[in-house]
Amino acid sequence: MEQKRVGTFTLGICLLVFGVLFLIHLFIPSLQYLLIFHLWPIILILLGAEILFYSIKAPDKHYRYDFAAILIILLLVGFAMSMAGVEWMMVHVPEDAWIQWY
Repeated sequence: MEQKRVGTFTLGICLLVFGVLFLIHLFIPSLQYLLIFHLWPIILILLGAEILFYSIKAPDKHYRYDFAAILIILLLVGFAMSMAGVEWMMVHVPEDAWIQWY
């Protein structure tokens, strides 16, 4: 019996969408990180759409959640948010404050 792994498509789309958004931010700084972070529900919407699509397409097949793909999505989103936070701090925190921390 063939099994379909649900979550792989969502991982690919999320990597593309958020990768493009972070790349656009490098060239167009007016696209703020806060806007990108507010788009996180897209991940849940895509995952739900993928589950519905495959359950309607072939209800007799067995599906398995691709937990590795979902874990990678969470790790990459966390890493991207951390890096954006570090960049924000480097831009908005005065240089004098950095010297006081040493």
